[in-house]
Amino acid sequence: MVELRTVRRFAWKVGFHASLLVLLAAVVFPFYWMVKTSMDTGAGLFAYPPRFLPLDGYTEVVKQTAVGRWLWNSLIVATGSTVLALVAGVSGAYGLSRFRYRGKGTLALVVLTTQMMPPLVLIIPIYTIFIGLGLNDTLLGVALGNFAFSLPVVMWMMKAIFDSIPIEIEEAARVDGASWPYILVHVTLPIALPGLVATGIFTFLNGWDEFMFARTIVSSADKWVGTVGLASFIGAYVTAWDQILAAATIFTFPPVVLFLLVQKHFIAGLGAGAVKG
Repeated sequence: MVELRTVRRFAWKVGFHASLLVLLAAVVFPFYWMVKTSMDTGAGLFAYPPRFLPLDGYTEVVKQTAVGRWLWNSLIVATGSTVLALVAGVSGAYGLSRFRYRGKGTLALVVLTTQMMPPLVLIIPIYTIFIGLGLNDTLLGVALGNFAFSLPVVMWMMKAIFDSIPIEIEEAARVDGASWPYILVHVTLPIALPGLVATGIFTFLNGWDEFMFARTIVSSADKWVGTVGLASFIGAYVTAWDQILAAATIFTFPPVVLFLLVQKHFIAGLGAGAVKG
């Protein structure tokens, strides 16, 4: 009886791990095929049987396109919008979480309502304003637009995180004579660091992946971000799939590296605002 139970347990573990391997293969294979296709060129893209480890592609896309410039522009826009959104969003979220004042509920509702509006509805008004300010066709304009779209999300994410931190910690600091800005920077934010990192990564990825607003604001090719540059590979009659996937693979690396560097804080921050107290 004991041996039969042991055999069944072993069989269950084998089946469970085999299922995980199949699921892992299904998830990883599209990324592998993207990288593989990005290395291939010409007739090799549709060769049968397919080559599973070609060594062509990246040199061609780097030489023939401004992929390095697009990558740098994306980094500037995503980093700039993330920094702005975190600075403004943390301040606003702290005010909503810790202070009582008239109109607080209305302000929170307005912030939430702006997030409910489709970004396409806001692109044309923002574009009109940017023309008047001279911010159209500039990376600063793209960064400010992404900042405007990300700010409500940052405020609500950080508010939930601040709500989960006991206020008694800050009250003790107030008794010792600390000011509210000092408490926010030196007491609250270190505790909320995992949630702050998770919010920052979320905001960075939004800025990195944004396409529609960047395509509307920027017209000069040397100011394209990565998403706009990738779209330029699609032609009316011919689409360079090898170059698209090579460029897509290049643009995938910075977010992946960023996530690997801060994954510990990101995973901890996912549940930072889930439990209050």
